[in-house]
Amino acid sequence: MGGMSLSRACMALFFAFAANAFANDVVATASNGATVILHDNGRWEYHQNNSNIRDVRQSAIPEDAKFNVMVEYESPDRVRNNVRLAMEAAYATEEEIRDSLRAVPKGGYIYFQVKTSQIKKGMPRKLTYSLYDGSKKPIFTKTAYDTDAVPSEQRGVSNLLVVPVYGHPKSNVMLARVQARDGMETLDIDIPVR
Repeated sequence: MGGMSLSRACMALFFAFAANAFANDVVATASNGATVILHDNGRWEYHQNNSNIRDVRQSAIPEDAKFNVMVEYESPDRVRNNVRLAMEAAYATEEEIRDSLRAVPKGGYIYFQVKTSQIKKGMPRKLTYSLYDGSKKPIFTKTAYDTDAVPSEQRGVSNLLVVPVYGHPKSNVMLARVQARDGMETLDIDIPVR
């Protein structure tokens, strides 16, 4: 009888060593509640299906969720030249041309633009646009939906918002900020104005 239990013990020990030699990774819960994977070689890593971990790689974002906003600046000199050329082409008098030139904003125009193919009519995005001129307070803020965009002069590009800058910019670089989802997603773009 002693020999029989000794062979059973040896077999159990053999299976324990064999199971340990071919061990798989173990899923465990850390003290902070996060799920981690303990590898058999001593390494560990966070479990990727954990709801607290977000994959922020560019390749992980679905194509229909990507939204690229562009900002274009048109200087007041360029606006004046375009207005003058358009008025002269329409055979306007010099007095009419001067009246139209007085209406040109002193700081020019800033265009918030997006590719027209990115606008989904059934899924409007609520975006907040802000302009900063070297200070912490914005000189302009407006919230609008991307579905309100209008086609621009460029093919395949729509203007989300056109902002006239009525005063001379105080700084050489203005900051354009676009926020989505109540400030959860923010895009800052520097605009050289001089």
